[in-house]
Amino acid sequence: MNPINSMNYKITSNRGFTLIEMIVSLALFTVVAVVSIGALLKIMDANKKSISLKTVTNNINFALESMTREMRVGTKYYIDSNIVNAIPSSYTPTESGLRDISITSGPWVIAFNSSKTSTSNGVPCNLVYAYRYTGTRLQKAQQSGNCNSSIISSDFSDIVSTDIVFTNAQARIDARLKPRIEFLFGGYSGIKEKEKIFFNIQTKINQRIQ
Repeated sequence: MNPINSMNYKITSNRGFTLIEMIVSLALFTVVAVVSIGALLKIMDANKKSISLKTVTNNINFALESMTREMRVGTKYYIDSNIVNAIPSSYTPTESGLRDISITSGPWVIAFNSSKTSTSNGVPCNLVYAYRYTGTRLQKAQQSGNCNSSIISSDFSDIVSTDIVFTNAQARIDARLKPRIEFLFGGYSGIKEKEKIFFNIQTKINQRIQ
C-alpha cells in the first residue's frame, strides 16, 4: 500500500474580512453605540429631573406645612399688597382689618398674631408673624421676642431653596366666622430648560381657634 494514498489531505482556505463586511460591521456598531448613548443620556436627564422634583417637593411641603401649622392657630389675619417691605411696630393685626381680599398678581404680605406669646410692658401679647411674596421668592419674618418691635425688610428670609423660582403666588382671605386663607403657588426648579420641573400647588388653611 502506498502510504501517500492512505493519507487524507484537507485543504483549508484562510480568508479575511472584505471591505464591504468591515463597512457593514462598523455601521452596525455605530448604530448600536448611538442608541446606547442616547438611552444613557435620557436616563441621566430623568435622574436630574427626579432630583429636581424631590427638591421641589421637600421644600414646598416644608414651607406649606410651616405656614399651615402657624396660621391655623393664629388670629387677626391681614393681607396687603402695599406694606411688603416692612411691618411697623404701630401696625397690629386686628379683626376690623380682616376682610375678603384676593391678590392674584404682584408682591403681597400676610401678617397675623401667632400663638407664640411674649410680654409688652408686663402685659401678655402674641408675637406677629409675617409671610411675603416678593415676586420670585417666598419669605418669612417675625417679631423677635418683643411685641412692640417692627418687622423690617431685612428680617425676612427665604423659606424655600433658592433653586426654586416662583412665577405666580396668589393669596386670598375669606373673612367668615372662622377665616380661611387660600394660597396658589406656581413656579419651577432647574436651570436648563429641559431639566426644569414646573409645579402648581394650592392649599387652604382654616382657622382652628377664635
